[in-house]
Parts: sequence; C-alpha cells; structure tokens
Amino acid sequence: MGYRSRRTTEYCIVLQREPRKAKGVWKIHNIPDTWREKSKNGNGHPHKKPLDLQGELIAAVSNEGDIVLDPAAGDFTVLEAAKLCRRNFLGCDLNG
Repeated sequence: MGYRSRRTTEYCIVLQREPRKAKGVWKIHNIPDTWREKSKNGNGHPHKKPLDLQGELIAAVSNEGDIVLDPAAGDFTVLEAAKLCRRNFLGCDLNG
C-alpha cells in the first residue's frame, strides 16, 4: 500500500470466529468499485464515510445482531449504518 493510495483508499476487514471461505461471506455481490454519495454534513468530521455505502457493506458481510467494530469511528457514521441494519456496534475515536 503506497503513500498515494493510502490517502484515497479505505479497507473493510471481515473477522470471523469459524474458519470460512471468503466466497461464503459476502451476501451482496453488486456493490460497485467506486461509490459516489453527496456529503450530508458539510461541517462535520473531515473523513465522513458515506452512510449508504457503510450500510451496504455491513449488510453484505454480517447478520442481524452481529457486532460491527470501528476502532477509528470519527463521526460514527458506521454506528448509524449498523443501527439501520440492526447490528450491534463497538467503536471509539480520539475525539469521541
């Protein structure tokens, strides 16, 4: 991961208890490689994540009642998406 892609790329990591193949984890397969969404909070956190995209990713790799972890939650957009998808959430941020 070079310094250029680090500024424009984010990663979603899926951790599981049981050993499973990655192909069996993703339930939604039509999430586009590039996501455009207008910011709904122009004065908020500088790294605000797209709420709709977070919801799609959460729904694609988890089930209702699962725990979603965001150790760098920022403005807690992932929390909002997790609530909408009926998931539990653990998260923190230096300023939160």
